[in-house]
Amino acid sequence: MERKNYCDYLRLIATFAVVVLHVSASNFNHADVNGMQWQTFNFYDSLVRWSVPVFVMISGSLFLGRTTSIKKIYSRYILRMVTAFVFWSLFYALVTSDTVRHGIVYSVKTHLGAIATGHYHMWFVLMIIGLYMCIPFFRKIVSDEKTMKYFLILSFLFAYFIPWMIQLINDFAAYKSEVLQKMVNVINSDLATMNLYMVLGYSFYFVLGYYLDTIEIEKRNRGIIYIAGIAGFLFTVAADCALALRTQQPCSTYYGNFNVNVVCEAVAMHTLFKYHHFENDRMNRFVIKLSRYGFGAYLVHAFFIEKLSSVLHFNTLSFHAVLSVPVISALVFVLAFFVSAVLNHIPFLKRYIV
Repeated sequence: MERKNYCDYLRLIATFAVVVLHVSASNFNHADVNGMQWQTFNFYDSLVRWSVPVFVMISGSLFLGRTTSIKKIYSRYILRMVTAFVFWSLFYALVTSDTVRHGIVYSVKTHLGAIATGHYHMWFVLMIIGLYMCIPFFRKIVSDEKTMKYFLILSFLFAYFIPWMIQLINDFAAYKSEVLQKMVNVINSDLATMNLYMVLGYSFYFVLGYYLDTIEIEKRNRGIIYIAGIAGFLFTVAADCALALRTQQPCSTYYGNFNVNVVCEAVAMHTLFKYHHFENDRMNRFVIKLSRYGFGAYLVHAFFIEKLSSVLHFNTLSFHAVLSVPVISALVFVLAFFVSAVLNHIPFLKRYIV
């Protein structure tokens, strides 16, 4: 199968976007929503909300575009994810301050729940494991174009659009209308009763990634997608800012990956990279090599964010967020990729934890 260079570039930039997301969120709740620091955090966080959906879309385009046996899915891909999850969950439990004071055994016992659930960013690994387990079903869905389109429409409506509209009504209208509040509660109850779990969650992005990879989007329609992506970003900034100012509390309601505004951002980024011509062979080889370290960098980056803050007292509040977020993000990105590159050159570790 011909290599899709745009996926390598997209994976690399999405990894950096995740770092920016977590760096900008590290002091999100410690800044005054009326000040420029919080508004800057909101801006940066809104700018990169597309990152996780794009990761899922890349996986969908790659896995659904080739034939892989169920045995290989489990023995190669899922096994790697499981071992990586266990290793890094244990690692993060051991590097807590309790380890220094009380020892490794105490730390493991104390943080047994944390090991089972993983560090805050490890949810992504569990989610990907679930998607990998469903690949045989997804293949059946995408094998028929009409079925695939039906799945995407159904999923978008019930997992994204309708809940998003209800949230909008609840946040900007129902809070001052008892009638609207009752209507929102009834619709939410009805949706829950329908139990449309098959089309909910990240399966939409997984199938969407394959769909967008296989179709040809006309240049004019690409322009519409880019405008929608920009609008999605601006909406994310404005909606969360408005809610934060009204409630006087940090707000991230519209950051969620199941919001329509985030879908627009993700589709725009995917389209932008897919239709860009990467003609520099030297750069292509470099990006291909570097992107292989992306998973390991994702797993370890949280460690550097936390240790820079707790040990060196270097965080996004050290100086203005306009500069601190990109500076710290770049530093964490480089450190994380360096560690990942080292681990990727150790055969056993390369296979099972990165």
